[in-house]
Amino acid sequence: MARYMMLYGCCFVLMGMCLSSAFAAEVPAGEGGILAMLGIDPKTIIIQVIGFLVVLLVLWKFVFGKVGGLLEERRTEITTQSEQLRADREELDRITAETRQRLADIETEAQAKIQAAIEQGNAERQQILTQARQEADDEVARARSEIQREKNEAILELRGVVAELAIDTASKIINEELNAERHQHIIDASIRRLPTS
Repeated sequence: MARYMMLYGCCFVLMGMCLSSAFAAEVPAGEGGILAMLGIDPKTIIIQVIGFLVVLLVLWKFVFGKVGGLLEERRTEITTQSEQLRADREELDRITAETRQRLADIETEAQAKIQAAIEQGNAERQQILTQARQEADDEVARARSEIQREKNEAILELRGVVAELAIDTASKIINEELNAERHQHIIDASIRRLPTS
């Protein structure tokens, strides 16, 4: 930036010198020329140009150099920060991609564990149902066996009672004189003595 300002300054000085020499060359020395009519003194312009160049050199040495250095330092700092931001962004993108991949892996693993737990639960449920059915079948078989045993015992007991009744009835029939009415009465009494259950 300071270089451009220096070039602009030199261009203005050269243009000023060219203009003043051009105006001085057109007008004869005795008449004073256009510059004299406009109230412009070429010596004053040259002095001002030299003064401008001196001020420009002083500014170049003490101001533009420091400002240029500060600007260059700031440019370097901005470039460094920009590169650091780009590197940080790339690192963040990499970490984000890794995190997404980890989350996807965790979700896949969780789904697999859930599926395995469901399958294990179904297998255990089926095993429990099979065991419960087997136990129920065993219980029904035991109950049937117990009922059959009690039925056989009841039949044996009933046979004993019927046999006692038959013997008792036969002994009464033998001891008493039998007629149709008496015979019916003994049979009715024997039937009444049978257990109702």
